[in-house]
Amino acid sequence: MFIGKQTFIFLTGVFVITASWAAAIESDAGESKSPDSVLAEKLAKMEFPQIGQVTGDDVNIRSGPGTSYYRCGKLNAGEKVTVVEVLHNAWAKIVPPEGSYSWISKTYVELNPSDPKVGVLTGDDVRVWAGSDFVEPLHSQSQQTKLNKGDIVELAGPADLDTDYFKIKPPADAYLWLSMDFVKLLGPKSSIQAALPAAIEEVVKPEPAAEPKPTPAAVPDQAPTPTPSAAATPEAAKPQPQPEPAKPSVESLGLQKCYQIAEQMTEELKKPLPEQSYTAMKETLTKLLETPEIGKAESYAKLLLNQINSYELASEVQRQLVRQDEALDEIRDKIGKAHQAQREQAVPAEAKYLFVGTLKPSYVYTGSVGPKRYLIMDKNKRILCYLLGKNLSIQAEADALTDKIVGVRGTILDDPKAMVPVVLLSEISPIFEE
Repeated sequence: MFIGKQTFIFLTGVFVITASWAAAIESDAGESKSPDSVLAEKLAKMEFPQIGQVTGDDVNIRSGPGTSYYRCGKLNAGEKVTVVEVLHNAWAKIVPPEGSYSWISKTYVELNPSDPKVGVLTGDDVRVWAGSDFVEPLHSQSQQTKLNKGDIVELAGPADLDTDYFKIKPPADAYLWLSMDFVKLLGPKSSIQAALPAAIEEVVKPEPAAEPKPTPAAVPDQAPTPTPSAAATPEAAKPQPQPEPAKPSVESLGLQKCYQIAEQMTEELKKPLPEQSYTAMKETLTKLLETPEIGKAESYAKLLLNQINSYELASEVQRQLVRQDEALDEIRDKIGKAHQAQREQAVPAEAKYLFVGTLKPSYVYTGSVGPKRYLIMDKNKRILCYLLGKNLSIQAEADALTDKIVGVRGTILDDPKAMVPVVLLSEISPIFEE
């Protein structure tokens, strides 16, 4: 088919215009951005924490960033929250509003007897769970934070005896969540808080005092004497004194002292019970309790004193147990000796002595001088042995026991002239027979 020159020029122009229009559309499409990406850029440039305003009624507060997390309460339009982060452009991480609470296991919290609303952690890495009226504490699975030994918690209500958990006010780093569909960010919290004092000052700013009007002259013809205005002679600008740094409050100092003593107690507990000493700590805590206006430090100090009393009681019990063990050892020793004596008495006399029998003086081998001799006779009047006193004291004992049944110990002498053994007497004891 033949195309004329004018037709060709017309078609070429249409093609150029269409290509330009398509390129423009493609360019505009490349520069346009999705609403989510625009919101993400805005959030990335924002300063947090932000003040957020709830834009709907009955908006659920949740334990996590999603509708699958359990409800922890509700907010209504106009209420304000502190937003610390926005997750996935969809969920606002907020500071728990007034009335929120958390759960913590009773196992790791020791309540102050004088102030049962205050408790101190007794363990490390203790989990804190998001509290809810719609979920039992045992089934709370949204962990908010962890606390360690020595941290203080405040109960949000009376202790429930039917559960193993305390309801506490949310500690630091415990957060909840709101859907961004119902939150409007008003601006950084720091900027809003900084603007409040200036706004309040502007509201209560006093009106400037009106300048006094001149008093009319007493004499009509006399002109009033002009008086110099105070504004005409301003004083030289003086450097303003720098404000002194704020001193720490008595309460904060008391809490710091309690923290130090708690650390000292932890170190002291590592020692054996007999070596532990808490006297200095008790004195410090007692003086602290005598200080007025120490606030929360008073409850903490009382709790530490109660702990020290329990530790000292344990030490005293240990000392009593040691003393009882020592007394029992003495009793056991006496009982053992008594049993030994009974066993010895139960052993026949013949088994304990060389010879047992009636003691008689001996006239054999006994001269006019020298040691005196004795003999031992059995029940049949037979001589069992002759006795030679080792010294004068043994001889005196033998004289006192003559004609009595005795048991003797000593050394058997080698005497070839004797028909029976001769014993060098070292011990002689009476034998009492029924």
